[in-house]
Amino acid sequence: MSFKKMLARLGIGSARVDTRLEHDTVRAGGDLRGAVHVQGGNTPQRIDRIDLHLMAQYLQRDNDRRSALNTVVRTWRIANPFTLQPQESKELPFSLRMPVHTPLTERGSPVWIKTALDIDNALNPEDSDRIHVLPHPSLQTVLDAALHLGFQWKNAYCEAGPPLGRDEPFVQELEFHSGPAWRGPPRTLCLLPFPKEDGLELILDIDRGPRGLSSLLEGTALEGGRRERLVLSPAQLSRGVEAVSEALAAHLRQES
Repeated sequence: MSFKKMLARLGIGSARVDTRLEHDTVRAGGDLRGAVHVQGGNTPQRIDRIDLHLMAQYLQRDNDRRSALNTVVRTWRIANPFTLQPQESKELPFSLRMPVHTPLTERGSPVWIKTALDIDNALNPEDSDRIHVLPHPSLQTVLDAALHLGFQWKNAYCEAGPPLGRDEPFVQELEFHSGPAWRGPPRTLCLLPFPKEDGLELILDIDRGPRGLSSLLEGTALEGGRRERLVLSPAQLSRGVEAVSEALAAHLRQES
């Protein structure tokens, strides 16, 4: 084995990767475009594959301890095996359709694209690019409806919990508090959205006290709080913010 090949196996003088996004903002369900730029090193190297991973971070609670864990939401393969020659440059364009349930990042947990090269018998170079994820249009309508009712958006975070039909080990929770414009008794509202291609399902947690997210998903009752389910069809969502506001208000104004 040549000295250059030995160094390349250790990652010295090996191939490099740099992913460049057209825009770092994308809406859930929309397309993220860019290109992966691969630069050859000092020796020929076989690239077994190039994958792009949509990554998200969520919180795991263990009694009073909280830890941040990373997980893969979706993976796309953008290149099959090829040999990269010394100092050769390759550009691999891509267009990725974001899942409709991609976590939004405003007031929330980080989401990023991780680029991974699998190089035969060598350290595998990686690249990470943070992205800003806007809500899916159906979820955007719900957020606008909550604000229309006079609620203030306080927090958004991903937390470990049953995924309810999805592969990810977490769900995202959106927390609102009633503001001066809300016509009714003070309320706290936590939304767990489950966007789908044919509508939107919501778990509403109203006036919840402190508890774990798993209790909410398992339906555990809480003194002073209510848990309800709201399913919005495409027809309801198409009627816009006011129609969705009425559906939300009907749940919020019920007495506990």
